[in-house]
Amino acid sequence: MIASLVIGGVILLAMIGVSCYGWVILPADARVPIHFGAGYNNFVSKGLGLVMHPAAGVVIYVISAATTRNPAKASSAVYIFPIVMCVLLVVQVGAIKVARSRSWMIG
Repeated sequence: MIASLVIGGVILLAMIGVSCYGWVILPADARVPIHFGAGYNNFVSKGLGLVMHPAAGVVIYVISAATTRNPAKASSAVYIFPIVMCVLLVVQVGAIKVARSRSWMIG
């Protein structure tokens, strides 16, 4: 269970690092795609888009930490939450790639 929290923490740091990378490489007027669940073409400002993915990672990490406190309930959570965080990280990298390609096409 501790390993799950350590892995989640490493993934969360990677998400923060990817956001910092995106902050440096994206122009100020870049629009970052975010999937809110309702539609696919949702583009938000650079600042909001780069903060939303790590914020979602923090929420998942806190839920993971809360559920792994009880060993009886933590059996499946040990595997599920790091996988969800990995998916968020991959989506974040993809969103930055799309934002980067769109900003070069527009500007």
